Amino acid sequence: MRAAAGLIAPGTRRVIVKARYTRMAGGGLDAARAHLRYIQRDGVTPEGARGRLYDSDGDDADARTFLDRSERDPHQFRFVVSADDSVRLHDLKPFVRDLMAQMEHDLDTRLDWVAVDHFNTGHPHTHIVIRGRDDRGRDLVMARDYISHGVRARAQALVTLELGPETDIERVQRLANEVSQERLTALDRSLIAWARDGIVVVSARDERDRAQGTFRTGRLKQLQRLGLAEEKQPGVWALDPHLDSKLRRLGERADKFRMMQRALKEAGIERSVAAMALFERGPRKEALIGKVVGVGMVDEITDRTWVVIDAVDGRVHYAELGRLAPEHAPVRGAIVALGSGVLGERATAVPKLDLVTDIELKHHIAYHGPTWLDQAAVAKWRPGPNTPGFAAELRSAIAERGRWLAERQLADLAPDGAIRPRRDMMRRLREAEAGRLVRDLKHHLGADYVPSEPGRRISGTYERSIPTPTGRLAVIRREDTFTLAPWRPALEPMRGRAVTGIVGPARVTWSLDRGRGLPGR
Repeated sequence: MRAAAGLIAPGTRRVIVKARYTRMAGGGLDAARAHLRYIQRDGVTPEGARGRLYDSDGDDADARTFLDRSERDPHQFRFVVSADDSVRLHDLKPFVRDLMAQMEHDLDTRLDWVAVDHFNTGHPHTHIVIRGRDDRGRDLVMARDYISHGVRARAQALVTLELGPETDIERVQRLANEVSQERLTALDRSLIAWARDGIVVVSARDERDRAQGTFRTGRLKQLQRLGLAEEKQPGVWALDPHLDSKLRRLGERADKFRMMQRALKEAGIERSVAAMALFERGPRKEALIGKVVGVGMVDEITDRTWVVIDAVDGRVHYAELGRLAPEHAPVRGAIVALGSGVLGERATAVPKLDLVTDIELKHHIAYHGPTWLDQAAVAKWRPGPNTPGFAAELRSAIAERGRWLAERQLADLAPDGAIRPRRDMMRRLREAEAGRLVRDLKHHLGADYVPSEPGRRISGTYERSIPTPTGRLAVIRREDTFTLAPWRPALEPMRGRAVTGIVGPARVTWSLDRGRGLPGR
């Protein structure tokens, strides 16, 4: 392989390249499909439209065709390429195509790739997905050093060629912007490299570049304000031994708050920074109920999911959920319970998110069937009386649902507005819902309904799920009959296939029915 060269010359324009190698076995294709769907989502173009997939040949690449070609690939490479001066590149596509052509030259093979340009942050950037096969059908291999340094060197050379070398004025402006940052910067890296046993000596006489010396001193004073450096005597500074990792964490924290603010803005919700919180690892007595206002992928290159929840405690919470299968990913507007993940007797770093209902709250109010609001009334649970945010939305919905139930003699209203369910309320609501769903399905499927019974086995083809305000129901079809049963996320990969399940007291355990070719025969 002809590798990209190493050292960066003065005046080279900076480019950040993030890379990830991901295996395609064991659900990797579904994850790849979800990743392509995510990077093509709404709101990423300058006009706020959907991202457009392109490749070496044109500006309208087809994701499905690319995934079909990738089906038997062993792995996939994902890159995010962001030039510091990307706003000056009027069109990112020629730059990306030149970069991919240069990578093909370095790797001595044609590459099968697709890309999407994003303009939804301060720095326009590009997501690139490369298949794990070369042009001879063999496994595509990239050296770790090439991924870490070579691709960036090629990208920096191309941007520098396009825009010209970085001028002294541009360099001074860049360094000036770094002085007050609460994250790891190039200035910090130079200080760490310059330090001897954690000590940096700054002397104007020793500085060949006075501007650089001024910015280093300014940065050290900012680090002192952050508690990460201390001036022992004039010009002699001690750096925190964990400066690199602590600044990275500060930057990640700031990024998370920015994600919360962006999610709230997209959802049309106004909330102060004081009402925002990061959901931290640790034991909790009970899960936090809230509404999903934003969901996405952490740093847009991993398969790890983040979620922003407007919770009943009056605060907005950001949580990272780890890698989720597409059927487990929450959707905006869903009501969820966010709690501590538990492994054995210890809390894990990844929180546990349970779906309460994926039906938006406004659709619960006049629903002819049981809702989560009714379950809350039966449990005598209400949000705090003066808590803002989702709690206020919830109080209003409970009041409206209470009036709806009272008008139908299903519940009574207490003087304080609390719902007092009548003894047969839930039974009547369940019967109303089941009757309506069964009528609709009998008409649609042309089949008779067979109810499920506790302790009995259910077998048939899993057709689809039906969302309701208390959870999803699975439609299990046989030749001339069908059954409704509680849905589980594990069913989704089995859609259209023969399944079997045992109805338990609170759930159904599902598995593939490997003993039947034609269900119901």
